[in-house]
Amino acid sequence: MRINKQIMKHYVLTFLAVVILALPGCKQKKPILHEESFLGEWYTIKGDVEAYSFLKDSSSYIFVGTQDMHPVVYGRWKIVKDKFIITMDNGPTTIYSFLLSNDTLTFNKGKEIYTRTIPLEVKYPEIRILKTLAGDFSSMKFTAPQPADLNWGNRIDSTQSIQSVSLKGYSISGVTTLSADAIKEISNYLKEYGFEPDTVYVSKTCNCFRDNNQIVTICTSQGLKSKNDSIFIQITSGLIIK
Repeated sequence: MRINKQIMKHYVLTFLAVVILALPGCKQKKPILHEESFLGEWYTIKGDVEAYSFLKDSSSYIFVGTQDMHPVVYGRWKIVKDKFIITMDNGPTTIYSFLLSNDTLTFNKGKEIYTRTIPLEVKYPEIRILKTLAGDFSSMKFTAPQPADLNWGNRIDSTQSIQSVSLKGYSISGVTTLSADAIKEISNYLKEYGFEPDTVYVSKTCNCFRDNNQIVTICTSQGLKSKNDSIFIQITSGLIIK
């Protein structure tokens, strides 16, 4: 079977055009990222502080690292080719390899990881104390914070009348034993953290603590069929909206 020369020529030219168009793509380098791509707040997934703010002033790029919402480190930063360079104020300069993928920034192949996604405890400050308690009392295996109502009593006039108020908050729960004296330990922990016992709201099963406009309650319960001294504990934190 004979093939028309014009048709053959057409196929050859088409093939060559596809190959030529594909070659630049094979040699294409990764896009170079500039400092503007990183401006803003980055929250720590894995690292030494809670968050970094990458900022720009009139002459350079600066950063602030925060812990417990307070600035703890300062310095300058820049990007040179494929390296992220951080210089602490009056301190050392550290050079990082980095990868930016969507909202996640990874340094040195996972040694430090940051995200633009705002953590729950930043959106809802009442969660912060719950996560701290869950971390420091890890043996109780507290659940993750969940939305919850917090019942609290407020003295409303000089006659000592008390009005019950329901606050929206978050809670964690776990299991302990009466013999472990965990309630006392957690209560002392809250006092050291700046909370004071709130004598307005006290019951047989709940203790209440207050720090300015934040309320924390510790409530316990015990199953009727429990064969030992194990108790269920729920810690709830909420903010008084003024």
